[in-house]
Amino acid sequence: MPQDLNALLCPKSVAVVGASSNLDSISGRPLKLLLRYKFDGSIYPVNPKYESLHGLPCFPDVSSLPETPDVVLIAVRSSLVPEVIEQCAARCVPFVVIFSSGFAESGDATSQERVIELARRGGVRIVGPNCQGLANLAQGIPLSFSASLDSDRPCKGPVAYVSQSGAFGFSSYSLAVDGGVGFRYVVTTGNQADLDVVDFGMHFLRDPEVRLLLIYLEGLNDGERFLELLRTAKEKEIPVAVLKAGKSPSAQAAAKSHTAAVAGDRAVWEAVLRQYGAIELDDVEDMIDLGIAFAAPQRPEGKRVAILTTSGGAGIIMADRCSDLGLDVPRFSPQIQERIAAHIPSFGSPVNPVDMTAQVINEPEGFPVCLDSALSSGEADAVVCIISMITGSSGQAMADELERAFRRSSKPILCSWLIDEEHGGQFLKQLHSAGLPVYRSLRRCAFALASMVKWQTGRTPIRPAIEASVPFLSTLPEELTEYDSKLLLAHYGVPITREKLCLSLEEALSAANDIGFPVALKVISPQILHKTEAGVVALRLSDEEEVRNAYGRLLERARRFDKDAQIKGVLVQEMVEGGLECMIGAKRDPVFGPIIAVGLGGIYVEVLGDVALRRCPVDEEEALEMVRSLKGFPLLAGARGSAKRDISALADMTRRISELAYVEKDLKELDVNPVIVLDEGHGAVAVDALALRGK
Repeated sequence: MPQDLNALLCPKSVAVVGASSNLDSISGRPLKLLLRYKFDGSIYPVNPKYESLHGLPCFPDVSSLPETPDVVLIAVRSSLVPEVIEQCAARCVPFVVIFSSGFAESGDATSQERVIELARRGGVRIVGPNCQGLANLAQGIPLSFSASLDSDRPCKGPVAYVSQSGAFGFSSYSLAVDGGVGFRYVVTTGNQADLDVVDFGMHFLRDPEVRLLLIYLEGLNDGERFLELLRTAKEKEIPVAVLKAGKSPSAQAAAKSHTAAVAGDRAVWEAVLRQYGAIELDDVEDMIDLGIAFAAPQRPEGKRVAILTTSGGAGIIMADRCSDLGLDVPRFSPQIQERIAAHIPSFGSPVNPVDMTAQVINEPEGFPVCLDSALSSGEADAVVCIISMITGSSGQAMADELERAFRRSSKPILCSWLIDEEHGGQFLKQLHSAGLPVYRSLRRCAFALASMVKWQTGRTPIRPAIEASVPFLSTLPEELTEYDSKLLLAHYGVPITREKLCLSLEEALSAANDIGFPVALKVISPQILHKTEAGVVALRLSDEEEVRNAYGRLLERARRFDKDAQIKGVLVQEMVEGGLECMIGAKRDPVFGPIIAVGLGGIYVEVLGDVALRRCPVDEEEALEMVRSLKGFPLLAGARGSAKRDISALADMTRRISELAYVEKDLKELDVNPVIVLDEGHGAVAVDALALRGK
């Protein structure tokens, strides 16, 4: 990988292969944009049909160029691309951008692999194919054919945007510019045959002017690199917001045909993005809202919000939205209320939300005191100002005060001004020009603030710090049983039931007496994985007579269920009474590797899907957070007078199993179900388990 992408993003010379006389065509617009933006480097149109194009000398091929360009833009049909790449390799061109489609996204992986191989031999790095290129807006360098760049709109700002989709990438960029977002870079990566979202993201994180990294993503081939990007962003305090497409089955199929992407499991993606601090986006509006919010330099240090409003109803709605998103709207202390009350009408409210009422139309001088009281109170980490149809000189006074406060405040100030363009356009423009985040939607304002809070207060993702360990799975039989799976658990310090695998009735009787009645008996066979369905489990056997009767009966049932089953023996196991049933599982995700899951057992996981997911490994703090996030957590915490369970023991078991899944690279799945969580201080026990091998 190159140390940087400067020659690509800041080229001194650009060639356009397939350049056209039609400046509004895919192959003509790159020239049009380079000329429009007054690119001060060398521009080389390449097309054997022309001697010159738009006042520039035109060359028949890359081989005939007078110098080696930093970047070659390729806008020819896919069948001609390999020849162009060969010429670029011969001239030692460092970067090419392939606009052409018709490669892996349409099922022709062979052609794409050929292009990759030719480029690799010559040291040529590829953006695309099947992309719309990129733009360095900070320096006015467009390397794209997107019509969205054919504009004089102000577009510069602190946001870097990388999109797998070319059309969506530049369309959403254009909408975001209309919404007031300023961009530093926009890149579309297409099929990501070589350079991908992570390469560009890492480069942009080194730019001190970037305040927000936006990513549109359909899939990944290397999840670990993407997670390293998120870790690095957190360490550099640059927020990353991700719009992940391809979550539903139909969308996953579309993503594969669109950019040949591996979409991955929806629930895993959502869990991993949260775990690693990325902000999840659902639509272009979310991109706009965050682009506006994070362009401001202030960051909240907590989740306490002060709401100042000229509309009581709007203040209530905002308080509801904040609560829904996990923010606090605390009641102001008597001292702050007293100060505010002196500057609002008696029919207003100083408590928070502060209802200043529409009286500010007549007495706008009270607004600065309310705003200063909230900012200096020490009782709020951010302030949201909601202004209704306040127009004229009163509206101007409020806009001026907001701008002044924003410039001197260390705390975020967001404004939701509920006004139309005719009556309030000048105020909105003034605040936007000042950099103050301003919205005309209460919901969108609350979402932006909540996203800032989650980013700022979230944990830095842990880097695996597990000591080198020799995998234990390789010492176990190829076909694993419950008994083998629990040996694996025990090796990693997971508490399991007291038990013994017996090969005769006499051994079973002896084991039952050693363990202590009551006991359970289970036939152990790699061919009978679901023992309850096969009827080869007997529970709560209270004496030797019951063990004798059950032993032969279970073996007979096993033979009837599968006459060819290999019987490893009968497991004699202690009965764990009381406690609450939970489950812990692990699986190997094709994108992110080992994933750990924890949930309550029975209906909670099977019907309600109440389960928490994380990428392995997790530390104890993360494991506790997983347990607390469950909807059924009150049952563990002792709801309605029930016994409080050993939550710490469940979290510790989750941590240990996550380490197991991380170390054991040949583990495909692990299901530990049930886990009995006993009363507080008495631990948790894995009662049943099944591990499956597979890369």
